[in-house]
Amino acid sequence: MDINKVKTDVAKQNDGTWVDFLMGIRLKIARSRNPKYNELMRKLTENMRIDMREGKFDNTEFNNVLIKVRAETILLDWENIDEDDKPVPYSVEKAVEYFSNPELNDFYTFVVAVSESADAYKKDLVEDSEKN
Repeated sequence: MDINKVKTDVAKQNDGTWVDFLMGIRLKIARSRNPKYNELMRKLTENMRIDMREGKFDNTEFNNVLIKVRAETILLDWENIDEDDKPVPYSVEKAVEYFSNPELNDFYTFVVAVSESADAYKKDLVEDSEKN
C-alpha cells in the first residue's frame, strides 16, 4: 500500500473539517488532542494532577473540564442549528450547554467520535474532494 494514502492533513486536524450530523446540521470538528486541545487540557488540569496524587480526584470536575476543552478546541463551528425556529450562532458557551445536556448525549458522542477518527482527517480525502 502506498504510504501517502495514510497521511494526515495537519491543517484539517488542527483547524477542523466540516461533517454532516443529522437533519441538515453540519459541524466543524478538529481532531482530538490537537495542539490547542493539549495546551488547554494541560492548563485546566494542572491542579487536578495534584489532587490525583493526593487521592482527592473529582471525576465530575474532570468531566466538566473535558466538556469545556472539547467545546473550545474540538467543536469549532456549526451550521443549521436552531432553537424554537431561531438560528443559534456557534459559541463555546452554547457548545458547553449542549455537551452537558443528557438529552443531547448523541450529539456530544458524535463530536467526540469524529474527533477521534483518523479517517476524517486523511489527506487523500481532501485531495479527492477537491477533484470533484
